[in-house]
Amino acid sequence: MSEGTRFCWRCDEPITRGQVVVTAVKVSMSAGGHSILLHERCPKRPAAEE
Repeated sequence: MSEGTRFCWRCDEPITRGQVVVTAVKVSMSAGGHSILLHERCPKRPAAEE
């Protein structure tokens, strides 16, 4: 099964191979296995979170 293109939840830009991501929420496989991913250095991420 292919994962397809992943997108940053905050800026909606694609997450490419090799980019570091942060998993904010990971929902169980019984709920569809959805994860909310953010770029580690997302330009829309508030400075207070770093």
